Amino acid sequence: MKWYSYLICCVLIIAGALCGLQLYKEVKAESYVNGSIDISNKFSQESFRYKSTSAVFYHDLYDDTDAYSFQTDLPKTENFDGEKNTYKVMLNDYVLFNAEVNAGSVYADVCIDFYDTQGQIVNSANMSVSVKFLSNKTQLTLATIGNENAQFLEQYFGDNGLRLQIIEIKEEI
Repeated sequence: MKWYSYLICCVLIIAGALCGLQLYKEVKAESYVNGSIDISNKFSQESFRYKSTSAVFYHDLYDDTDAYSFQTDLPKTENFDGEKNTYKVMLNDYVLFNAEVNAGSVYADVCIDFYDTQGQIVNSANMSVSVKFLSNKTQLTLATIGNENAQFLEQYFGDNGLRLQIIEIKEEI
């Protein structure tokens, strides 16, 4: 045998011993805790989700008011109970803090400001969001007052899409 084969054998033996030592340390590892950790777990479970690429607001010809609305009927939602559970309402990834959650419905008022290129407010559209959880369907309604507000909101939802989520917040100790 040549001298470098002895050198390779020695390197392999040393590498094997180091790997075995590291494996022994990982298998024999023990953990300990100093003090106490109080963690209350909170997790969420999605209860309702509506996603669309646009929303078209219609004006009822027989309505004397200047109200425009977008309404759609969706499949029924199971296990929604606004009296017993806590929910978070999100519209296009923004939390609606003023959402009113009832036993079988959710209502919220949203104000969306639209700016021009100089940073001046061009329009400030108020929109009401209503989700009713009925026995046979779920009814989503978005409503605003005025044709100009409806046009700005249609453009906004056309550009950004419409994503409405109602998420149940669950707490476990």
